[in-house]
Amino acid sequence: MKLKTSQTYQKKASIAATLVLCAFVLAMPSYAAERAEILRYEVTWNGNKAGHGDITTKTDTKHVYVTVQAVSDGVLKSLCEIWSQVQATFTADGFKPKSYNFAVKSNLGGSEVVGLVFDHKANMVQVNKHKGRENECHSETVRGAYDPVTAACLLRSQKDLTKPMFVDIYDGKDRSRLYVDPVGSERIQVKAGTHAAVRLDLKLVKLGNERQEIGTGKLWISNDSKRIPLLLTSSPILGTIRFELINAQL
Repeated sequence: MKLKTSQTYQKKASIAATLVLCAFVLAMPSYAAERAEILRYEVTWNGNKAGHGDITTKTDTKHVYVTVQAVSDGVLKSLCEIWSQVQATFTADGFKPKSYNFAVKSNLGGSEVVGLVFDHKANMVQVNKHKGRENECHSETVRGAYDPVTAACLLRSQKDLTKPMFVDIYDGKDRSRLYVDPVGSERIQVKAGTHAAVRLDLKLVKLGNERQEIGTGKLWISNDSKRIPLLLTSSPILGTIRFELINAQL
């Protein structure tokens, strides 16, 4: 029973992770100048400590480089040890994705790696996937969709954050659409302090013959020019996952 529960949680945590990645990167600042930023978060599951992670962003005049890392600890680690990393590169001018790499390891599901390399002249993306001993490599056309990191940054570039928005996402496995619905201004307290914030409601929908809602969340970002993601709550089937800012190096 413990094994079955752990495998189910891992699957739901993967869905939540996609939503979380988009949400956190959505709140990233503009990319005009060279800069570096590290944001650190604590993760809780139904009120219990479940993990921690950080988002590192480096920019130059041409490209933006984002690395997201997370590991399980606390109550989650007792069920399933998970380590994950996402690395993405896109152009600072135009938000054109260059590469996207996702890797996850766990003591139950083994390891999985997905790599995307974009060729904008040919309107193609090269997909490389490795799961256990299985390998897959192919090219396909993905029109109007972005990898999760670039998609979120594209939304963040919109000047008017008071109107509903959406963007289509392709992560090498599934196609989905992230809906962003602004709610309004609020004041929120997290471990990094008390801040004036803007709340955004999020919904992730899997695209296909029958559209399926696979995740919802609420994101609070600082109501200033830095737009730091302060808190995100996501609600997969097995409860509530909470990502809270504990430190920011700007």
